[in-house]
Amino acid sequence: MTIRLSRLGLVFLSLILVLPASASEDKGATPTFSRIEDPVVITGEKLQPFLGQEISRLGLFVAKADKLAPIPFQIDKKDKNGQYILEMIKSGDKWQKNPQLPSPSKLEKNDEITFRARDLGEKVSPDKWPTPSGLEIEITDPVNQAKAFTYLFAFPSSAPRSPADYIEFTPEPSLFRSDEITYGFTDPKHPALINYIAFGRDPKSPTLLDRFKMRMGISIFFGKFKVEKNEEDIKVRLLAYTDGPLRVIILQEFAIDIMSGIKSPWVKRVSISYPNRIEFPNDVYIPFRPGLVISEAHATATFDFSEKVAGSVLYHPALPAPLAVDGIMSPAELNVPADYAPWCALAGKFGGFVETLKYDDRIAKANIKKTFFYRDDSAYRDQYEYEPGSFGEMGMKITGMEKLTGGTYQFTFALYGRKNFKPGDEKEFLQIESSPLEVKVNQGK
Repeated sequence: MTIRLSRLGLVFLSLILVLPASASEDKGATPTFSRIEDPVVITGEKLQPFLGQEISRLGLFVAKADKLAPIPFQIDKKDKNGQYILEMIKSGDKWQKNPQLPSPSKLEKNDEITFRARDLGEKVSPDKWPTPSGLEIEITDPVNQAKAFTYLFAFPSSAPRSPADYIEFTPEPSLFRSDEITYGFTDPKHPALINYIAFGRDPKSPTLLDRFKMRMGISIFFGKFKVEKNEEDIKVRLLAYTDGPLRVIILQEFAIDIMSGIKSPWVKRVSISYPNRIEFPNDVYIPFRPGLVISEAHATATFDFSEKVAGSVLYHPALPAPLAVDGIMSPAELNVPADYAPWCALAGKFGGFVETLKYDDRIAKANIKKTFFYRDDSAYRDQYEYEPGSFGEMGMKITGMEKLTGGTYQFTFALYGRKNFKPGDEKEFLQIESSPLEVKVNQGK
């Protein structure tokens, strides 16, 4: 059978054949790697060829315009049980180098190497490497499959290092400083109380935070006795820390007097802070099944900001529109959806924050109620605060805790932030947890 096409038919057929080809070319365009807020953490186990190598001889490089240069990174030691071996420990009233750190320090499979996505570069040919002993680390953004690269090299002697130091820490008072966020515990009477947050590295900048509030209430024997505890009742001891160029890791232990004759045990917690991320670990200790004697128990954990955030807006996924932070509870603020959102954000001329919360599986599965807490009331008075009033106070309230079993329950608030933050930027921070970067280590020459 012979098929004959008119000239018009041939034109139409050519369009059908050409258009899909153009579309496929667009899809094949190389996506741009744009993740700048993510930290990247790789275990030594993924760097098999370099296990046993002296850490001082390892250097991390990136290529820009086909030229290699070192970038900041750090390697944190871990023991065989996966516990951090921190650099500084307290001996009496003094801080000293941790004697458990090996010398010379060598890379082991449990160790962690950390760098920032913002420092990554382009792919470079092995013939441009400064030494044949190298590994290519390929980072992929799972959102758009964009790629970026860095290179780990082993040198015959001390490796070239970048002098950049993204974050620094002083233990007394505990203060974390970076170009993005500075925060800390500056009240010597209450060293467990986080009461300072500002943007930039200058610790003399006025604080945007009044304090991080942790409140707990218990009713015993059907309300005949009531016990109220707050963040000033928490005791804390800083046991050890590592102050690296990429992150600060601290080991603390916490305790609280629950009620007369009942004290919580000291509970150790490790927290990790990055230049753009603050971590607030919390423990709720319940000595026995509360329902046996406790008729009602609740807890509230919030960030209460200072008046300096007035003029900003607060928003989260359940809100139909952002809320104006002005110290006045508007009708919209009085009717904020109670369902706890996975995140909320505060943005203003000063910059912005994104708050997230993680809690252990027992809290997630327990038959308790978790609700969003919000207060924006300059007239509100609290016995336990530095500045009168509440501005954009946000957090979580848990009720029904009397239904829990005995034990220690852990939850961690994280606060991301930067100076040039605007609504919508929260996506950059949220994808750190929702769409983590993918890591592939490629063998060298």
